[in-house]
Order: sequence, then structure tokens, then C-alpha cells
Amino acid sequence: MRTIPALLGFAAIACAAPLLAQDSDRPDIRERTLSAIEGLDERGQKIAKLYLKDRVAGKPVSCIPQIRLRRSTAASDEVLLYDDGSVVYVNTPYLGCPRARDNTMISRTPMGRLCSGDIVLVQDLRINVPLGSCALSEFVPFRKAKKED
Repeated sequence: MRTIPALLGFAAIACAAPLLAQDSDRPDIRERTLSAIEGLDERGQKIAKLYLKDRVAGKPVSCIPQIRLRRSTAASDEVLLYDDGSVVYVNTPYLGCPRARDNTMISRTPMGRLCSGDIVLVQDLRINVPLGSCALSEFVPFRKAKKED
């Protein structure tokens, strides 16, 4: 009878493990993100430069704190930018995020953070019509480059 509570405890830990994950060991995510930024059209390049000026890409992370985010935007339907002031996180959703650039991205999460696999809704707020959704991938943090003395 004692094994049941122990098994339930292990099951809870196993289920929570994805929620606790932070760093990702997937260098392909970083390379895919850099490639997507390079492939932006002229308008997307201007948006990306505004957010990413003097910043360098870091190691991908699974989740970002939603409460610290100041603003978010889409440089294209494939490149989403989340700015927390000191770090700009770039997400390249697995299948893109159709119509994200010219509309509003809405995310709801009870955990207080956005994570890989979370769904973002795209909505036209002018006419209050949902346009679609997309699943987030890992986030690549871009931090200010440290100055060498």
C-alpha cells in the first residue's frame, strides 16, 4: 500500500519536469532562429534591428517569465519577438504563426510564463475576429554584448 503514494509522487515529478525545464540543449533551434532573422523581408529586418541592435544570441530556453515582458511583436509570421527590457527573446514557431505580424498575439497561461508548446492566438482586434493560432518553440535570448576593456 505504501508504494501507491510513492508512485503518485514520482508521477507528479515526471509531469512537472517539462514545466521546470529552462535551458534547451538544442543548438538547431538557435541556428534556425538566426536563419529566420536573416531571411526577413525589409520590413521585418527593420523591426528585428529595432529590437536586436547590439545583442547577441544565447542558448535557447524552454520558458520565459511572462510577467517581465514589456512588449511583443512579430517581425514576420515566422519570427516573434518578446522584450523584457534586458533580454529580447526570439521565437520561431514550429509551423509559423500566420497573420501574426499585422495583428494581435494573445497568450494565456496559468503558470505566469510562456513555454515551448504553448499556443498563441492571433486576433484582429479592430473587428474582434480570431484569425488562427500557433505553437511556440524554444526561445532564443538576445542579450547586450559585453564590452571588452
